[in-house]
Parts: sequence; structure tokens; C-alpha cells
Amino acid sequence: MLEIIIGAIANLLTRFLPFIFLKRYSKKFLFLKDELPVVLLTILTLYTIFPTGEVNLNELKFRLIGIIVTSILHLFFRQFLLSVFVGSFCYILLINF
Repeated sequence: MLEIIIGAIANLLTRFLPFIFLKRYSKKFLFLKDELPVVLLTILTLYTIFPTGEVNLNELKFRLIGIIVTSILHLFFRQFLLSVFVGSFCYILLINF
């Protein structure tokens, strides 16, 4: 439960602090705006590859296929939500069928 609370606070701080401390748009803020989707995709990928519990090989294979689908879609379309949604949907389909 503590991890969820810390994650929620960190998420809120990363969203609100730039607007509080940066009255004008600076180059650092614009860089963060452009690179944040890639950083979030990397964090999600690392969290998926290194699970906290035991994982069998089939589940790991399905995870890697989902990551590959997500990466390919993001490289071609550059749409963060589309690539994450379709990659997650592909993973869910592989797990269930």
C-alpha cells in the first residue's frame, strides 16, 4: 500500500511542479514535454520485463511479444496512447487464449 501512495504522490508532483515553479515556458520544460512519453514507455517496459513475483516462460514470452508490438507501433506512428493500448491488448489476448 505504501508503494501505491508513494507512486501517486510522485505522479502528482511531476505533473504539478513544472506549472508551479516555471511561470514561463523554458527550454527545459519544453524538452520534458517532448520526452515524457518516451520516458513513461521505458518505465512501463522495465516494469513489465522485471516482475516482482515468479514468472513462467510462456508468460515472459507473451510479455516480450507485447513489448515488441508496442515498440513497433510507437516507432511507426509516434502515438503514445495507441501503441500502449494495442500492445496491452495484444498481451491480454495472448494471456487469455
